[in-house]
Amino acid sequence: MTTTPTTDVGRRWLTPWTLVMMGTFGAYYAIAQVVLPEQAEQVTSSDAAKVTLTAWATGVAAAVTVVVAIVVGVLSDRTTHRRGRRYPWIVGGVVVMAVGVAAQGWATSPVAVVLCWSVVAVGYASAGSAVLAVVPDDVPVTQRAYVSAFYGIALSAGPLVLIALAVVASGSLRLQFLVVAAACLVLALPFARRSRSTPLDPEDRPVRPSTRVVLRGLVAPLQHADFAWAWVGRFGIQLSNALAQVYLFFYLKDEVGASDPDTALLVLTVLYALSAAGVAVPAGRWSDRTMRRKRLVVISSVLQGAAGLVLAFAPTMGAAAVGAVLLGLGYGAYASVDQALVTQVLPSEQDRGKDLGIIGVANVLPYVLAAALGGVVINVWGYATLYVLVLVTALLAAASVQPIRSVR
Repeated sequence: MTTTPTTDVGRRWLTPWTLVMMGTFGAYYAIAQVVLPEQAEQVTSSDAAKVTLTAWATGVAAAVTVVVAIVVGVLSDRTTHRRGRRYPWIVGGVVVMAVGVAAQGWATSPVAVVLCWSVVAVGYASAGSAVLAVVPDDVPVTQRAYVSAFYGIALSAGPLVLIALAVVASGSLRLQFLVVAAACLVLALPFARRSRSTPLDPEDRPVRPSTRVVLRGLVAPLQHADFAWAWVGRFGIQLSNALAQVYLFFYLKDEVGASDPDTALLVLTVLYALSAAGVAVPAGRWSDRTMRRKRLVVISSVLQGAAGLVLAFAPTMGAAAVGAVLLGLGYGAYASVDQALVTQVLPSEQDRGKDLGIIGVANVLPYVLAAALGGVVINVWGYATLYVLVLVTALLAAASVQPIRSVR
């Protein structure tokens, strides 16, 4: 029978887990923020076309991610691998992702760009959803915000490291893709070699699900009010974050007028990463000590929204730097505390992977909406309107956490 863990995890568990997340999330966001926009410029002939291609590639890949995350969640709940039920889905996902990233360097048409990025999304969804499901499998409730703080660090430091590598290799688009693919694999090696999780006893496997059962299972968790509100809050904050970041390269180039948008984006990423990393662990420790999650979720959401205001009404490099710090502080605190909150409102212990896959929809679906909505907003109303939406969606996320009753 699946039970809630009671023994704290240590550095031998935490380090490989953090590194594989750094590689997975870092590779995805480094490509999405730096290399994919550059590739879109090379294979299209106008500013409108490059924004449209970026929107299509991001949107289609995000839709793929939604489906794969849920399917992998369902399958990993039933996997009886000797090194843990999530292990093959994480390692296999990283390999697929790295192959897709490397292949993307040879994509020379809009269709090829979208197809290769979709392959990357398959690997990203598999590894990304399974690696988060390991937390409720192995980590006690009283340590989850601290452990999840390293999720926030990985989300900020991973893109920083891989964006830096991509910028160093910026003389060749193909070399950029190959460097990012190699870094993704290298960062996953400690997990592949050393990771151990409690294996699932074959007798405890959930019943083999039919299509009807799976579809019903996707809706059932949302009938639990606390889970549903947590899903809405996650969707709101991720939409806010996506709106702030998906078109940041073009914002720096077209609105701020940065002469070297690659370097400018790297500077902002450094500020964002340092801010997020600096606040994540203290926020997680405070949350675990007091077991109060919601207050920090509200504060961090407001900080992220404030970043949107700065970007909207002060399109200068100095103001963008302030916005990056605010965004990092907000998202770093949010990622650690909200991830811990989510693990406490999962409706079923047996279906952790599937339910976290549904939460994963709230991580990814905003990028579908942000890519499509952001492209329209920029082309019709401009960047100021886009970044006002960052504030609006962050405030909605702050409000949605209040009705949750099972977590303080």
